[in-house]
Amino acid sequence: MDPKKVLIIDDEHTLLRLSQILLQRKGYEVFVALSVKEGRSTLINKGPVDIIVLDLMMPEENGTEFLSWQKEQPDPIKNIPIIINTAKNLSDEEKKYLEGCSRKIIQKGIDFTEKLIFELDDAFKNQ
Repeated sequence: MDPKKVLIIDDEHTLLRLSQILLQRKGYEVFVALSVKEGRSTLINKGPVDIIVLDLMMPEENGTEFLSWQKEQPDPIKNIPIIINTAKNLSDEEKKYLEGCSRKIIQKGIDFTEKLIFELDDAFKNQ
């Protein structure tokens, strides 16, 4: 079976690299992007992935702008599941909106990578 493809969009280089290494060790094919613009380019040029891990707070364009862009795209990009990762304390309104746009919201912190691996494994357990 081909490895599942994961695109991580995050402007925190250290966290991005750590996540990439850990997910590759778990057998995932990992693409990384340091900005929303780079993430869009990766999807368009390398083809769709199985899931996207998206940071919300980034300079220039943020994760919410990426979600709006994704909704406007044709299949299969439009329907790629999203896991949101954020350090932001979300308001109830923000949380409700993001829950409607994503598979899961993970708060960044000490155990972020463990939570991410759990959520990815859970997303693909029946595939």
